[in-house]
Amino acid sequence: PALPLVADPAEVAPTLMGTRQATLDPVRWDALREHCAAHGVTPSAAMFAAFGVAISRACGHRRFLLNTLQLNRLPLHPDVPRLVGAFSSTTLVPVDLPAAPTFAELARIAQRDMGEAMAHNLVTGVEVSRELGRRRGTRRPVAPVVFQSTLGVDAAIGSEVPGEAGPLGIIDLASHHQQLRTPQVALELRLFELRGELVIVFSLVEELFDAKDVDALFAEVTDLVESLVTGDGWTAEVLLPEVVEAPREEASGAPSRLSVPAPVTTAGDGAETPGAPRGVLEEEVAVRWSELLERPVTDRTADFFALGGDSLLAVRMLAALARDGRGRVTPRRFLERPTPAGLARALAEPAGD
Repeated sequence: PALPLVADPAEVAPTLMGTRQATLDPVRWDALREHCAAHGVTPSAAMFAAFGVAISRACGHRRFLLNTLQLNRLPLHPDVPRLVGAFSSTTLVPVDLPAAPTFAELARIAQRDMGEAMAHNLVTGVEVSRELGRRRGTRRPVAPVVFQSTLGVDAAIGSEVPGEAGPLGIIDLASHHQQLRTPQVALELRLFELRGELVIVFSLVEELFDAKDVDALFAEVTDLVESLVTGDGWTAEVLLPEVVEAPREEASGAPSRLSVPAPVTTAGDGAETPGAPRGVLEEEVAVRWSELLERPVTDRTADFFALGGDSLLAVRMLAALARDGRGRVTPRRFLERPTPAGLARALAEPAGD
């Protein structure tokens, strides 16, 4: 979604993400769940629809892509239920809002679209984002606006979160502190239950947005939720922008919105001209990649990830280069141009991160 920006994402290096938070007390949360059940949708689907409406109004168009974080604990081994870890993966969900819907219609559409997207969860959002970026000719984050909900997880696992942790004592869910730093995420809506309340949290890169825009967007979400609690918002017509598609960002200049960038053109100095590796550094990078990825690397503009690499292999490769005295390049710098030519240039002219 083409949300307005006040800074270029490439120039921002946040240490922690800012937050906005609101809660629904148990009575209002119960009322919201009852209305969701009456309309045949889950609370997560209703909240996804509310988030989509608010985003659409803020960015001025009705078709965009949202990223979601989903539980992905696959039963690949009998002992998987005994494992503790981050069993999650991203799923990209396309949003295509109709012109004059009721909210109940939007919630049903959201539930359908989320279900269809999650039916393909063996292909992660990271993989889809990487392919979209390759086809668009950009390495900017493809879907930096995220929806995350753990509503209903207790029911799914058949029990509530335990209140005791053995020798560690009592688990007090109300006693917590949260600080986030999530790479390639500009804005995230998180939903979870805490002591019978619904907690609604915005996490965002404060440096990217005008604070007034963020406050207005968060108020839009919470106002929509309140209208669903009372029941008035379900059958009312939802006002949405007339524009369907996001404007395409110009290839030159700092981005002013989180929109789809124009395809990147290569510079006239030939730095990213396809062809065989040039010079000692490019040739060494190509050899290392061929050994690491177990496939020949003959093009200096070949993308590391398109060749089969992943983030763990990238970190190992960069560490090996530093250990062998070839130069230090941060993962962030490498991701700007993950090609033999780009990495060789970064090794020759290291930049701080």
